[in-house]
Amino acid sequence: MEWIIAIIFLIILLFVLTHLRPLSDNEIIQLSNKRRNKSIKKYFSFDSKEYNVNKEFKSKMKSDGKFYDVNINLYKFPSTAAALLKYKKHEWILVGFEKSQNIFYMWANKGSDRKKVSLNLPFDEIINIGSQENASSIMIFHNHPNINPYYYDTSRPSDQDVQSARNLSDTCIQHGINLLEFVCERGAHNRYFSSYSDKFYPLGDIVAGVKNSNNISKIGNLSLHIQRIF
Repeated sequence: MEWIIAIIFLIILLFVLTHLRPLSDNEIIQLSNKRRNKSIKKYFSFDSKEYNVNKEFKSKMKSDGKFYDVNINLYKFPSTAAALLKYKKHEWILVGFEKSQNIFYMWANKGSDRKKVSLNLPFDEIINIGSQENASSIMIFHNHPNINPYYYDTSRPSDQDVQSARNLSDTCIQHGINLLEFVCERGAHNRYFSSYSDKFYPLGDIVAGVKNSNNISKIGNLSLHIQRIF
């Protein structure tokens, strides 16, 4: 047992001695990407619980499409959207505009049948609104009606859903807007696509912060390496 403790101590000592040096340029980028990804993950953390929503509002959603002024916290919005789409017998699509972790505007329309749904307005208009309002993100939800939830699981995106999201993300990224897409089933939301603009938590700013912390002290260098590796 003592020799195991001794080996562990030597490994830790070796790690410390070899990581007192400052980060290299590649290691700075590695740590910066890790910090950015962590910040994005924290920003887009969502409640997974099922919600109840205003039944009157839900029943009066315009099938041919309408914009709604809303004020919904980002953390709660996916569950709210899933609740609005719950029990819908046709496919619906819902678009939320996000800024500063708040949904301030929303569009919803019904599909032409139970098998497919599309926006009843050009996506360019969605982009224009997002740009004019300085939205950080566009969030798109659609439901997959399930004729028998005891036997079928319709919570996964179709190949067409994924391809469509990829195509739309190119336009969003060009305008500096994030895109997140979800499938909703029985009041639950499943995020299946995310793309983030370079303007969102800019990597250059994070790199500058890491560089300012790099090579201040050997203990500081060790701390940066630990953050990078673990």
